[in-house]
Amino acid sequence: MMPKPNIPTFASQRTTGRGFTLVELVVSMAVTATIILAIGSVMLLAARAMPDANSPARASIAAAGAVEQMITELQYAVSVTQRSSKMIEFAVADRDGNDVPEIIRYEWSGTLGDPLTRCYNAGTLANVPANVHEFNLSYDLTTTTTEIPLANESPRTTLLTYSSIKDLYDYPIKDTEWYAEYFMPGLPADAVSRSVTSVVLHAKTDGPVDGEARMQLQLPTEGHCPSGVVLEEETLLESTLLSSYLEQEFQFSGMEGLSPEQGLSIVVKWIANGTACKLWGRDKNVTTTNTGLCWSSNRGVTWVPLPGQSLLFTVYGTVTTAGEPQVQSTYYLDGVTVSLRAGDNSQSTVQTGVRILNRPEVSQ
Repeated sequence: MMPKPNIPTFASQRTTGRGFTLVELVVSMAVTATIILAIGSVMLLAARAMPDANSPARASIAAAGAVEQMITELQYAVSVTQRSSKMIEFAVADRDGNDVPEIIRYEWSGTLGDPLTRCYNAGTLANVPANVHEFNLSYDLTTTTTEIPLANESPRTTLLTYSSIKDLYDYPIKDTEWYAEYFMPGLPADAVSRSVTSVVLHAKTDGPVDGEARMQLQLPTEGHCPSGVVLEEETLLESTLLSSYLEQEFQFSGMEGLSPEQGLSIVVKWIANGTACKLWGRDKNVTTTNTGLCWSSNRGVTWVPLPGQSLLFTVYGTVTTAGEPQVQSTYYLDGVTVSLRAGDNSQSTVQTGVRILNRPEVSQ
C-alpha cells in the first residue's frame, strides 16, 4: 500500500514563516496608511509654506535682490552725476576695456506700482523689480570749507615820487658812470601786493643824439644797491630826447604781484656813445628814508651809495589790499541709504546702507 502524501496545512505555513497571518496583514496595512498620511501632511505644509507671487515674503525677496545689486555697484562709484530721493546716476571704473567709465542709473517714477528701473550705459531699461510702492535714497555727505581770500586792486596810482627845485644836478650816463635809484613805496597796512606799471625820469641829450641806454628794474641788496637781478627793462634812445629836460615814461607789463615789503632799484645802464644821456636829480640835502641813489664806475659790478642825493622820478602802479574772504564748501559722498518696498505690504520693505569707497565730490 502506497504511503499517504504529507500535504502541509495553513497552520504549518504559519509556523515555518512562508506566509502572513491575517493579523500581520492588518497591522502592515495600518502602518502603511499612517506613513502615507504623514507624507501627505508634510507636502501640504510645505506647499502652504512656499510664498505665492503676491506674498510679502516673495516681495521681500525681490526687493532684497534689487537692493543688493544696487549697493554692490554703488560702493565702487567714482563719480555721481545726478541724484535725488528717487534717482541716482553714477559712474564706475571701466569694465569693458575701452578706458571709458560705465554709467549706471537707478530710478523710480514715484507712481505706486511702477517698476524700479536700471539703465546701463544708456542702454535698455531693466525692471529691478516691478510693482514698487516705495523707493527712497538718502545721502551721507561730508562738508569741507576753505576760505578763499578776496583782493581789491586799486586803479593806477602814484606809488612814490621825488621832486625838487633846489640843488639840481646833471647826472651823465657813460660807460663808466651808471646811476641807480632805490625806492620803497609806503603802502596801506592791509596791502597784500603791488604792481609797477611805469617809471618817469627826467632826461635830456648830451652832444650827438646817437646815445643809447637801458632803464632797468632790479631787485636791491640789503644795502639798497642793485643786485644784478633784472626783472624788466626798457630802451632809452637819445634821439627821442631834447636838449632840455623832459619827463620820459617807461612802461612795464610784467611787474605784478610784488610783495608790499619788497623795494626796487631803478638802474640806468649805458649802452652806446660817449654819454648816452643826462638825468636830472638833486645832489645834496635829500632827507627821505625810502629812496637812495647809488653810483657805479665799473658797469654795475660794484655800487657806491651817494647819501643825500636822489634822481627826480615818479613810480606808478597799483596796490592790492585784502578783502573779505569767501568761504567755499566742498561736499563728498560718504554713503547712501536705500529703502525699497515691492508690493503693497509694509512688511516687505528692505532698507540698508552702503559706504562709497572713493568718496566722490558732489553738489550739495
